[in-house]
Amino acid sequence: MKKKFTLLLVILLLFPLASLAQSGQRMVLTFRSQGSMQMMGLYGPAGVTVKAEGYAYLVPGSQGKFTGAGTIYVTMDFNYPKTGVVSISQLKGEGPLDVVGETEGKYLRFYFKHRNIPCKGEIVITAPAPMGTRKEPYEDSFDPHVLAPGVQPGAKIELKDGATETFNFGPQSYAGATQTASWKTDFTLDGVELWRIAVEGEEIDTTQPPIKNSKLQNKSKELPVAVKYKWELIGEFSVIGKGGARQFYEGQVFSAQISHEILFEQQDLYGWKLTPCKETWEPEDLNGQSIGGKVSGSTVQLKWPEFHPRECYSLFPLKSYLGQLRPRKEFDSAEFIGYISRERLPLVDGQVITGGMSDWLKYRITLKKLN
Repeated sequence: MKKKFTLLLVILLLFPLASLAQSGQRMVLTFRSQGSMQMMGLYGPAGVTVKAEGYAYLVPGSQGKFTGAGTIYVTMDFNYPKTGVVSISQLKGEGPLDVVGETEGKYLRFYFKHRNIPCKGEIVITAPAPMGTRKEPYEDSFDPHVLAPGVQPGAKIELKDGATETFNFGPQSYAGATQTASWKTDFTLDGVELWRIAVEGEEIDTTQPPIKNSKLQNKSKELPVAVKYKWELIGEFSVIGKGGARQFYEGQVFSAQISHEILFEQQDLYGWKLTPCKETWEPEDLNGQSIGGKVSGSTVQLKWPEFHPRECYSLFPLKSYLGQLRPRKEFDSAEFIGYISRERLPLVDGQVITGGMSDWLKYRITLKKLN
């Protein structure tokens, strides 16, 4: 297992993943928008204030074409006639975003593809007795195409790191003239720094009480037992912006290997076997989980997802004079993730950081810039 992981680590450090290292200029388009829509609702004309924000990673193709994929987050606040009969809570939605674009001189002209982003909340209906007040789920949809419509006119932004542009749309009618909309959207285009982080380390859990048996022949009548956990993690994260203005963007766990071994010297007196724990933590559950982070100046502090692998052992006597009592011990690696999440890591290609606590926890962190 160790040789296999080491080979994988070497390959990953030397050859960036295809998913993160497309050839050509790689950038991220972020946006923040506010607008209003007028529409015919269930109970007459309604005004809706919409706020939307999100991002899309842009990948260059052939002949100046670009494609992009990301996520949009939407909130809707309704303004219905004040009848006192109906009220709708704020609706919230989240969904995928697709971008299509092409270069136009030193600019990128782009548009958002049509989609229905479901936005959910609840509607409250107040009626005379005996019906009274009732709440029901309420859902509407939002089309991100209205923020950057087209193929034409589309939105346009200078194709360079740090470019910003404000795009105003409307008021215009759409959806069969049943809705009108106007928007103001601020777009930002940033270059993306792609980084890989590799972590190797170990934690020894000595917190379980020793085996106690009055028939033991040593003075203390106790036998200490511990478990060593070995961690091997690979993560990837992205940073946008330049110099001291850089910001952490997103990250995720790419690979996780966690092994363990029992540390017990009196193997002639007691044997052991693994038993089921009430709570299980499988290393593969870490794969694909998000890594948070914050950039401060030229360093980054990553927040790894909480994870505490746990192993349970039943120990049984090998000598008849020790009786039949089978002590059960539960061990975990509770501190490792917390310690590596405290480190402030210099954003320097090839940087190696070592750390730990006394003789029971240690780690080695390696950073690799992928572009």
